[in-house]
Amino acid sequence: MIENEDNKEIISSGTDAISLTKDEFYTQLTASSKKFIDPEIQEKFRNTNILVAGVGSVGNPIAMMAVRSGAEHITVLDPDIVAVDNLSRQQYTADQVGKNKAEMTSQNLKKINPFVNVKSFNCGLTSQNARELVAKSDIVIDGVDVRALDMVYELHKWAAIEKKPVLVGYDLAGSAMVAVYRYDKENIQPLRGELTQEKIDEFNGIHDAYKDGRISNGEFLNYVYDVFTGPINPLKVPVEQLNELIERDPNDGRTYQLGTTATVLSALTIESMRRIVAGEDIKDVIMVDIPGEVRRSNPNVLSKIPLLLRTLSVVKERGRSVKEIIKKIV
Repeated sequence: MIENEDNKEIISSGTDAISLTKDEFYTQLTASSKKFIDPEIQEKFRNTNILVAGVGSVGNPIAMMAVRSGAEHITVLDPDIVAVDNLSRQQYTADQVGKNKAEMTSQNLKKINPFVNVKSFNCGLTSQNARELVAKSDIVIDGVDVRALDMVYELHKWAAIEKKPVLVGYDLAGSAMVAVYRYDKENIQPLRGELTQEKIDEFNGIHDAYKDGRISNGEFLNYVYDVFTGPINPLKVPVEQLNELIERDPNDGRTYQLGTTATVLSALTIESMRRIVAGEDIKDVIMVDIPGEVRRSNPNVLSKIPLLLRTLSVVKERGRSVKEIIKKIV
């Protein structure tokens, strides 16, 4: 139980209770890491305004890890609700199923640090709130579902205009990847030009067709995969992901993910944020192949090429079907 009393928080567990001020609590929260993180950097991280757009398998673990790592100013957005199958990779609990993700993430963050300044928006990212929210942030986490490419573009468009760094999380089977867009340091187009307003206009037409039932969920997802791949190096895509792409039923609109990957992804993102706060340059793409680090032997590039060529052939064929869909709709 946690309650306010004389500008302190009473934190109780069973019959034991302690009363701490905000600074006393923070000192204890970060005590175990103080030998590895410069106090000045820790304080900067504490006061960094973090915007987490989308608190699914990417954004939710990142938000939770950020607060455990000492962040105290965080805004979370998501219009979706918690589902049972989210529990394997997102840090929600069974009693939160059916409730809004942004609100439940906010609730869980306060259970970690009762002093955290957290704002939640259950409407998610919209064209009406994107600019203001990005402008008020210092670092942006892009955890927006790829099915909402219009909002992905909106987020990056305003980040480029407002000069705010964006970290994008990808969980590719057992590989965790963070793509870094230093809009604060580089004069680059949103998503380095991979998505444009023209492409988003086309996406909106396809999305309307999906909502109207003129195309299936699987066809819509095939379109999204054809339009946007992000900065993913095909040679580094894990074999498990390649096999899934080949074998996936074209009508299957589900995305498959691993909880272990989401956890590693959150760790990579927090380390990236700390170094950005410290003023360091970091890699444009950070990637860890978890199964590859564990297996005694791994397929080399040459052995992966036949599988990769087969994958590209399948994806290309699905891309052709997407173009046929567009012709019918446009």
